[in-house]
Amino acid sequence: MSQTVKKRIFTVVKILVGALLLVIQVYPIFYVITSSMKTTDDFRQLASYALPSHFNIDNYIKVFTTSSMVTYFKNSIIITVGVLVPLLIISFMAGFALSKIKFRGNKKILNFLMLGLMLPFQVALIPLFTIFNNMGILNTYPAVILPQIAFSLSYSIQLFYSFSKFLPDEIIEAAIIDGCTPFRTFIRIVIPMSTNSLLTVATMQGVFTWNDFINAYTFTKSTTMKTVTLGLNDFVGFMGTTDWGATFAAITITVLPTFIFYFITSKSMLSGLTAGAVKG
Repeated sequence: MSQTVKKRIFTVVKILVGALLLVIQVYPIFYVITSSMKTTDDFRQLASYALPSHFNIDNYIKVFTTSSMVTYFKNSIIITVGVLVPLLIISFMAGFALSKIKFRGNKKILNFLMLGLMLPFQVALIPLFTIFNNMGILNTYPAVILPQIAFSLSYSIQLFYSFSKFLPDEIIEAAIIDGCTPFRTFIRIVIPMSTNSLLTVATMQGVFTWNDFINAYTFTKSTTMKTVTLGLNDFVGFMGTTDWGATFAAITITVLPTFIFYFITSKSMLSGLTAGAVKG
């Protein structure tokens, strides 16, 4: 078999494998969107993989008219922003300091912080519930935000610590020699060079916070404090009967912000740290 034939076979195999992976990844999204346009009769009469009998947006209208989806979105946005802003500030500054500033005990502090990776969040639910109940902050935003910040710090600090290792020391030293204070160097030099890492951590933790269920379910109890993930339960009726059309429409609306955020930030996320430094 000639080398040209081998290359063609290899190319065909790559295309087939790529097409298969694309179908596996895209079909669930396609299924949810098409199912959100089906009527009750479509679910009863058509196969689960069949397309809807006609274009129908009644389920999307039902989502906003029969449930408090706007309130759920507001709560999810407040919680996501409330988690990301302090989490990024604290973890980025801590990761950079532990990576670039040499002081006594920095390795021990890093190892201590990494112990948080060994502790599952679920084991702290009951103690946290008791503590928050005694403090009187159950069913409030802090009760949902604070645990997510605390249990995301170890992972975020580890990521920023690893990212900071690749920051050129020469650029930071040159800025300090030119008269920049450490804080100004951090704001003017380090942050622009770390756009990639900031967007990466923000995307990962933002998606996790937006999709969180168990934390919001444990520490909230009223409809006015529900998030979008808890709001999906509104379409489960008496004796477990489910309005599947409205449920799929609500799922589509729920995941839409994460898709939009990813597509907006994907280009910056994939850019290298060096390219970001040159652009700055």
